Amino acid sequence: MNPEPRKIILVTLRADLGGGPYHVDLILKNLSGDFNFYLAAPINKPYGIQWQELLGKDNFFELPFRSFSVIRFLKLISFIKSNRISIVHSHGKGAGLYSRMLKLFIPGIKVIHTFHGLHVQEYSLIKKNIYILLERIFNSLTNQFINVSSGEQKVCLEYRLFNKKKSQIIYNAIPPIPNPKESKEDIKRQLSLPLEQFIIISVLRFNYQKNLPLLLKIAENLKPNKKILFLIIGDGEQRNEIESIILKKNIHNISLLGFRNNVSKYLFASDIFLSTSLWEGLPYSLIEAASCGLPIIASDVYGNNEIVNDGENGFLFPLNNPDAAVEKILLLEKSPDLRNNMREQSLKIVRSKFQISTMLEKINEIYSKI
Repeated sequence: MNPEPRKIILVTLRADLGGGPYHVDLILKNLSGDFNFYLAAPINKPYGIQWQELLGKDNFFELPFRSFSVIRFLKLISFIKSNRISIVHSHGKGAGLYSRMLKLFIPGIKVIHTFHGLHVQEYSLIKKNIYILLERIFNSLTNQFINVSSGEQKVCLEYRLFNKKKSQIIYNAIPPIPNPKESKEDIKRQLSLPLEQFIIISVLRFNYQKNLPLLLKIAENLKPNKKILFLIIGDGEQRNEIESIILKKNIHNISLLGFRNNVSKYLFASDIFLSTSLWEGLPYSLIEAASCGLPIIASDVYGNNEIVNDGENGFLFPLNNPDAAVEKILLLEKSPDLRNNMREQSLKIVRSKFQISTMLEKINEIYSKI
């Protein structure tokens, strides 16, 4: 008789669009044949509703969006005990609070935690120190840490959050994106994009981390070049602020597209991918851009600099230096041969470092051995 699949609950406090929820979605949809998955998450669009339908209501436990609820935590303890769940895998900072505290009440449960970026840059010094102290305490309540980039792991070790032996680096990855049958011009026509424009695309959430004011400054500096158009796919809490800046400064070379379900189409229609993030874990948007063969211009922060090899498949520029980014954009705009060479390098880097089969195999191995 075959043994019953191990019961694993994934915990996330986000189910909206973003890298963390997308990562959870990939695990659920690709490893469900090997394990019996449960999920504790908000019922937000788009993923929360999809997850509840995928797993069924009996395997889904609702948590509040990006907040801690004592009542829901106590009910989560009961949910895990009644379903005899043996492994909890948390994703992101808030989910990590739930998972490690669970071990205080269910000592036998195994806890895996994935950071998806150590986001302390926006904190005040006091709040940052409190968070670091909590993570050091939580170390003893965590069986295995997963870092999505070596840069992320290095920062965690510098803050002494865990011993290196308890952490494994598993790069984010995405399913292969097939090359379109249509030409770039045909795709532009389908998307009602101007054929003659040199398109720079960004895919992001409108929040502090993504550093949109810097992106707007780069676009503003390039206004005299009538050939260049910036496309921004995404939305978020800073949307009104960004629209106000664009209007006030008359940055007419930017088009805000909101959320799109066919992001890869827009990537194939574009010439450069631009990221101005203040920090990252390992951004899925850059991996997707590289998978579509785009040269990437990105801020030189960890995560970004493990996808972009400076001078090979794109350029890294010093954080908050718009002139350096403008210089690289103009270089690529004038150099079709350089763009073609960088396209090949982007595809090569994805094949060598960001294969979804490798990511899933390593996660499967941790689940099986822990």
